[in-house]
Amino acid sequence: MIDLSSRTLLNKTFVADGIFSLVAGSVLIVGAERLAALVSRESSSASLIALGVGLLLWGVFHIVSLRKGGPSVLATRISIGGDILWQIGSLVLLAAVYRSLTAIGIVLIVVAMIGVADFLFFKMKGASLARMSPVV
Repeated sequence: MIDLSSRTLLNKTFVADGIFSLVAGSVLIVGAERLAALVSRESSSASLIALGVGLLLWGVFHIVSLRKGGPSVLATRISIGGDILWQIGSLVLLAAVYRSLTAIGIVLIVVAMIGVADFLFFKMKGASLARMSPVV
């Protein structure tokens, strides 16, 4: 079991983001066929599998970044930048394919955006508390 009591906010956020990304990526890969039908009339399971693989890599990045006492400044910046890009990409996706999404698909994208925004907030707050400059 991981002892989180002595970890910083940034470390805890990296643990949570890593675990959540690994679980979400696995769910997307295993359930790609069914989820594709729920999300959109035009969505392919291949796109959800690709997203799942990306989330698995994202999760591994966060877990590996925790070695040696916690994430480095560079890892923190990459993570924050990735979360910002996720938000932008989600908005672009909603604007581009809104008409082909089901209500469930729209809700899933918005819920994912809220979850990533939470991780982004806590990473920025944790970086600030650790006296890291989260942006260049």
